[in-house]
Amino acid sequence: MLRIGICDDEELITKRLMRILYSLEKNQSENYDIEVYTDSVKLSEKLSAGKRYDLIFLDIMMPVKSGVEVGKIIRNDLKDNITQIVFISSENKYAMDLFEIRPMNFLIKPFDENDIEKIMKTAAELINTNKHILVLEARKELLRIPVSEIRYIESSGRYIIVHDSGGEYKLKGKLNDIYERVKGFGFLFIHKSYILNNLYLLVFLHILCQHTLLQSFYLLQV
Repeated sequence: MLRIGICDDEELITKRLMRILYSLEKNQSENYDIEVYTDSVKLSEKLSAGKRYDLIFLDIMMPVKSGVEVGKIIRNDLKDNITQIVFISSENKYAMDLFEIRPMNFLIKPFDENDIEKIMKTAAELINTNKHILVLEARKELLRIPVSEIRYIESSGRYIIVHDSGGEYKLKGKLNDIYERVKGFGFLFIHKSYILNNLYLLVFLHILCQHTLLQSFYLLQV
């Protein structure tokens, strides 16, 4: 299932884009789950609350919050470098503004089915061939976490907690099951309740040493 978000305040554009996508879906092996937003603020709120898409078609000229602002929220605030972004505009003059957001493509209005077909082909290749992504389900949402950004994973009762560079994710599961999926990427069992990414081994040891020193200092004071 390919999760697609469309954000454009022009209803004619969203309807045309949906019609093309559903037409292309008939010839694809993967189904499309499409959600439409006419308000970029609502999209931002959904994303900030944990909603994720594989691909977002994002209009640049939106009232209140521009598509560029939403793109910066995705990349900078949410630390999401996985979601593919395709900007939509009637003008071709935003190259420098979009550079830091690293969009997958730029769609000029009016567009046709051939334009969308090329974009979807590229998107499918980028999303489906990226084998360094750990896909997990939490609260009925699919999480796509770059394996290289995962620092460690811990077990807590019936839950596992994935710690990455942007925060942590708590979901039901077994640590052994997760380990089988990440062991080929340099993860180590350092305790029955912890899996560590060896890329962060030195950082982990440094923190552990600091914690041990603080405990020793506290005991000496007592």
